[in-house]
Amino acid sequence: MNATLDTTAIEPRTSGEFPRRAQVFLFGVVLATFAAAVPTLAGGAPSGSDLFTFAVLAGGAAVAQFFLVGGGSYHGLHTAIAFVIAGALLLPPELVALMALVQHLPHGLKQRYPWYIQTFNIANYTIAALAAWGVAEVLGETRFGGPEFRFALAGAAASVTWILVNHSLLGTMLRLARGTSYRESELFAPKTMAMDFVVALLGVALAAFWRTNPWLAPAVIPPLVVSHRSFSILAQLRDSEERFRAMFESAAIGTGVIDLEGRIVTSNRALEQIVGYDKDELARLNAFELTHPDDRSRELELFGELTAGKREEYRLEKRVLAKSGQVVWAHHTVSLVRDAFTKPKFAIAMLEDITPRKEAEEERVRLESQLRQAQKMEAVGQLAGGVAHDFNNLLTAIRGYSEFALTRVGDGNPGLQKDIEEISKSADRASSLTRQLLAFSRKQLLQPRILQLNDVVGEVDKMLRRLIGEDIEVVTIFGRTLGRVKADPGQIEQVLVNLVVNARDAMPEGGKLTIETSNVDVDDELSAKHEGLSPGRYVMLAVHDTGHGMDAETRSRLFEPFFTTKEQGKGTGLGLATVYGIVKQSGGYVIVESEPGEGATFMVFLHRLEAGIDEAQPLVRVEAARPNGSETVLLVEDEDVVRNLVREILERNGYAVLEARHGAEALELGRGFSDPIHLLVTDVVMPKMSGRELAERLVSIHPETRVLYMSGYTDGAIGQQGVLDPQTELLQKPFSFDDLAQKVRKVLDAPPAVAA
Repeated sequence: MNATLDTTAIEPRTSGEFPRRAQVFLFGVVLATFAAAVPTLAGGAPSGSDLFTFAVLAGGAAVAQFFLVGGGSYHGLHTAIAFVIAGALLLPPELVALMALVQHLPHGLKQRYPWYIQTFNIANYTIAALAAWGVAEVLGETRFGGPEFRFALAGAAASVTWILVNHSLLGTMLRLARGTSYRESELFAPKTMAMDFVVALLGVALAAFWRTNPWLAPAVIPPLVVSHRSFSILAQLRDSEERFRAMFESAAIGTGVIDLEGRIVTSNRALEQIVGYDKDELARLNAFELTHPDDRSRELELFGELTAGKREEYRLEKRVLAKSGQVVWAHHTVSLVRDAFTKPKFAIAMLEDITPRKEAEEERVRLESQLRQAQKMEAVGQLAGGVAHDFNNLLTAIRGYSEFALTRVGDGNPGLQKDIEEISKSADRASSLTRQLLAFSRKQLLQPRILQLNDVVGEVDKMLRRLIGEDIEVVTIFGRTLGRVKADPGQIEQVLVNLVVNARDAMPEGGKLTIETSNVDVDDELSAKHEGLSPGRYVMLAVHDTGHGMDAETRSRLFEPFFTTKEQGKGTGLGLATVYGIVKQSGGYVIVESEPGEGATFMVFLHRLEAGIDEAQPLVRVEAARPNGSETVLLVEDEDVVRNLVREILERNGYAVLEARHGAEALELGRGFSDPIHLLVTDVVMPKMSGRELAERLVSIHPETRVLYMSGYTDGAIGQQGVLDPQTELLQKPFSFDDLAQKVRKVLDAPPAVAA
């Protein structure tokens, strides 16, 4: 080892000129060199043999300097120090002072070092060599021991002196030029000092050979230079290995070396972090043990082709089993390394964690699926909304005139009476289909109220038992101290009926049906498993059957409109879609749990109301007689057939009816009518003016007027976000005689605060 200043060592860490304090130190070193060397050179008169010795030793030092190989720090690995120490022991001081110049000048010119580096190197070596010569001269003149002992002692002292002076000057320059501490430079590290001392002792041995027989020196010097070359190669190999190990360990991608049997020979930190195993644990594993079983056969096939020499590398995306049990998605690249005879030797495997990318892709697919579902729902909603208004007008007329026909036929013609009843039933089924389409697409208008789910279940329990037949056992479990919810009771009944019918159809050979209500607190863990289900307090309505169950594909499409697993003609595919739409529009959530052969459980979650909210209103169904009246009613309907039907129903019940085809005509009638108009019965969606606008303008003329809207589809004209305002009265089309008569009477008899 030889401490030598090179370009990278002396240049400042930050851009700029050679630091001034380093310049001052360099000037001092050069001045000291001149002070020591010039008198020596001026007074010297070397002999011929001294010149010959100088030529051999200086030439050897110059050759060694040419073979300088960086050792990764501020040292150069070469044997020049051996020649310098031999010169300090054999040569007069004037020639010792010239050795540094001969040693460094050719190498410096070749490397094109800046002037200050070249100058410092020559000055440093000159002072160190003269100091070594001085110490050797002093010890050589002592009377300790014999000549051989004094020579060895002088050589050892010269070696230590040269190393201390050389390293001290270089360390100081590094500190001034780059701010590098002595510890950072490693110039005084025990390993560095020991290696330099060993090389210096070779110089002592060379000097001893020279003194014994100068002609033996040529036999020693070439092996010394050759050994230096070997040292250089070893240093290069060591540095290369250290660089590779540093790159290997610090690589951001998990990397490992695998033998041809698949065993992990070594691994880097990134790989250990990905899989969670340390280096020793990985060394005991086969690489394929880390591969997910579903991906293992494919990789074994590719690795077999690789080790057989049929391919040089392979790439694949696979799942990796981490130590924690977590499944990690990774991009895996395996490359074959061959020996000097091109035979497969081992493989280098690189593993890049792509779990975040996979999760992002899955999230994108999920969002795209949600978008498609939303677009599908919107399309169905647009279709339903587009036909609902006109279609329900037609159904209102069909159903209404069917009732008129039944009253006129009487019991005298049972065949005709049955035909008319079938017409009315068909109108009801068509109306139900339209309502289901609106419910799925969340386009219907809800009339929510505070209620107890136990009341809803109890009210329809008997009807449900008749609906499903005797071959299915029905068990109803009512939750105790059940919380209240705010929902449309009619729509919740529809949800329950649809779920029960679905369960019945899943048990064609009979089974057990369980209806259960309970309070449920949804925590973060449950919420994370079900997208859209927020943590909070809920009331749950669950329907469980022991039917044939469903696979994952069926569950994924369960709530799609028109999707059905029934035979052609035995289902519309809207039952569960309606459930989904009603629950979502009510602010709730539906969970389905099912496996083939294990039945199914549908759980409807509705937000539980906090304490202090008004008590739930009991569900009461009263079969009342058709009420009559004598008040004045302004009827506004743009569809002639519906207007004529409603007018006839109202007149049959004793009301005085004023008719208008649209809002403008109704306002004109209102302005010209001086008597009270007790009730406005108006369609919601009309040309020129909506029913709400008409009501607002008419009430300003007739403050006594109350309002009843009728519509098959409001299109958002009344209510907010699909929820009817509490003080707004609406009669959904199609309706029966009794529906209209009772609704009219209810609005007229309601307290003023309730009327719209």
